[in-house]
Amino acid sequence: MKVSGSSWVGFATDDFDRSLRFFRDVMGLDIWVEGDRQAILKTTSGQQLEIFGSGNRDQLKAAPAVGFEVDDLDAATEELRAAGVELMSEKGSWNGFAWQYFRSPDGHIFVIKSSPR
Repeated sequence: MKVSGSSWVGFATDDFDRSLRFFRDVMGLDIWVEGDRQAILKTTSGQQLEIFGSGNRDQLKAAPAVGFEVDDLDAATEELRAAGVELMSEKGSWNGFAWQYFRSPDGHIFVIKSSPR
């Protein structure tokens, strides 16, 4: 597996609008993609911050998850599986993004992902 960097951090919130305003207006992040109670914001160097409203990715309420960008999500998922890593649910996709949640050996949630160019 070849990881090109940590490109994404995601978290869930009970107050989507307040969180979106904070990261957009106070932190100065640009909204890149916005959906139903979900938004991806970008830093000037391209890292992504994804905010999930209530009912979306509730497992991320305890702590944000970090996503590692990979070139080939299918191959990277198979490498994790072959290494005995616990994969969480099925691979997901939306609007050209694709991801696979997994647990590190100490139980923390991480993500491998690919983004549209």
